Amino acid sequence: MKVKLIIIFSILGIVSIVLIFGIVSMLNQPDTFSYDSPQWHLPEGAKARIGKGSINKIQYSPDGTLLAVVSSIGIWLYDVHSGEPRALLSGHTDVIYNMSFSPDGNTLASASEDGSIRLWDVATGEHKKTFIGDRWGFDSVSFSPDGGTIASVGQNEINLWDVKTSMHKKRIWGQYHAFNGNSVFSPDGKILACPRGGKHIILWDVATGEKKQTLKEHDKRIGSVSFSPDGQTLASADFGDTIYLWDVNSGKQKKILKGHKDKIFTLAFSPDGKTLASAGGDKTISLWNIETGKRKKTLKGKKGYVSSVAFSPDGRTLASTGWENWVYTIRLWDVATGKQKKTIKHSLNFSGISTSPDGKTLASGIENGTVILWDLTTLKHKQIFKGHKHHVSSMSFSPDGKMLVSGSWDKTVRLWDVVTGKRRKTIKGRESAMHSVSFSPDGKTFASADTTIRIWDASTGKHKQTLRGNTNYVKNILFSPDGQTLASLEGLMDSIIRLWNVDTGIHRQVLTHRSVRSTNQCLTFSPDGKTLATGVGPKKGAIRLWDVATGEHKKTLMTQQLLWCMSFSPDGQTIASGSLDNTICLWNVTTRKLKKVFVGHTNAVVSVKFSPDGNTLISLGGDNTILLWDITSTENATNAPK
Repeated sequence: MKVKLIIIFSILGIVSIVLIFGIVSMLNQPDTFSYDSPQWHLPEGAKARIGKGSINKIQYSPDGTLLAVVSSIGIWLYDVHSGEPRALLSGHTDVIYNMSFSPDGNTLASASEDGSIRLWDVATGEHKKTFIGDRWGFDSVSFSPDGGTIASVGQNEINLWDVKTSMHKKRIWGQYHAFNGNSVFSPDGKILACPRGGKHIILWDVATGEKKQTLKEHDKRIGSVSFSPDGQTLASADFGDTIYLWDVNSGKQKKILKGHKDKIFTLAFSPDGKTLASAGGDKTISLWNIETGKRKKTLKGKKGYVSSVAFSPDGRTLASTGWENWVYTIRLWDVATGKQKKTIKHSLNFSGISTSPDGKTLASGIENGTVILWDLTTLKHKQIFKGHKHHVSSMSFSPDGKMLVSGSWDKTVRLWDVVTGKRRKTIKGRESAMHSVSFSPDGKTFASADTTIRIWDASTGKHKQTLRGNTNYVKNILFSPDGQTLASLEGLMDSIIRLWNVDTGIHRQVLTHRSVRSTNQCLTFSPDGKTLATGVGPKKGAIRLWDVATGEHKKTLMTQQLLWCMSFSPDGQTIASGSLDNTICLWNVTTRKLKKVFVGHTNAVVSVKFSPDGNTLISLGGDNTILLWDITSTENATNAPK
């Protein structure tokens, strides 16, 4: 649970959302993206998905024909030869921390924060069994050499499970020892190495539950541990730059390997045990000679850290996953030469979405500064806008859909021609990163906000007006449907909502939440412009409806979720809200009752948009996927609680 909260609030702090694409490009070919996204295992109520989820771990199947990749929405199985996805193993309701192939390669086990271990048929991708255990979730899972037993590690316990009968066989309690996701089993399944307290490693006898050794040399938090194929050596790396090699039987230190210039995230032995691969935050992969302790090769990709490495069964290829210039990438390396053999670009890091007025186009901002336009009918990309130097924080279409304005953390606002794909104007900010942009309903002006709100002429890009009166940086701005009012949301914890007269620039109203500390990002006008809905937190959510003319509070819709985004339906009768509990709620504005709950994202829902006809809802999640939901369907949505 702590890990989950850290992940969520890290996302909130930087508002970094990841979107996923699939691609295969051969070495020495230009980097190009294949934007097709297989519509496998859609959540109930969803009719389409854009993206494959962010990735963090990789593993070869025993026969070397498949790469299993842990993503934020499930485990993808890639064909090693073609680089194309073959299956998505989806069903966990929370973060997947680890996976393991059975010795015969027919079954894959996955361990999740949702407190379950799932077994999957590799050939068909079908879910076979579920083991329910530690309520805090499982961090590690491994098959015994004969494939008959699964060993799992939770936060405070080790469990053994019978694969055939699904019966729980044994529990080894860690007492006050807190295990973590870096725990690994020896190749014969007899020993479990568990980092404890961050800096120590405990070796447990799985059969007896007794502690065999405690390894205590690290002075920084341990980031990765790995057994040699013969189980005689354990390698451990900390979040400094040090790798230790240990004798498993005696518990004595054998060698110290140094050479990385940043945190080491991952370790892997070659099948013959003669080479150790290590990688991390210094953007390199090192191949070490275990006998001499010397570094043999350094593999360098593009800018970014490497999160996971795995050797192919024949030891000739090394697979790595990494985050390179905001792109999650799988690379296959020739171990002998150190050269790249193949690149699979799996994901891009998303920072926001915006829909065109006709509902046919979706604009998505990427954290590397790119804006991508999608055809929502075909789910194919239409345009790619490049120019921003940092992630795109906000976008807004002109009313006729022919222009798009984007604001970026590079302190610029850019105006794009959607028809030609050309950049019309670049406007440089003055104080800080641009947090929000919004087109006026008549299309003649647009607004931008950093620590100051400014109005710009859309045809010339010239500054027209500055709205003065805010006292903090502005997170969100939005024109009312009639264009007469601009709503702004400012502040970090104590958010302030202001209403401005666009013609005069005069500050009209302050909508207060009466000392409610809020990290909300929620602002949405009703279609008639008479009502403004705002979201409040942080422990319990509330949607508050305000009279735009008078600034008076009209209604409150109470919810238990911490809200992050909202949108009015075109008829003004429904509000969709996205929350940090990964759900989307539909509210009846008149009755203030909850109508439906859509469950499908595996992380916070950070943006929701209705289609112009109100039949489709588009959501962006912290799991790095965009989902399209059928609002008219009642059979696929979770019923609202009574």
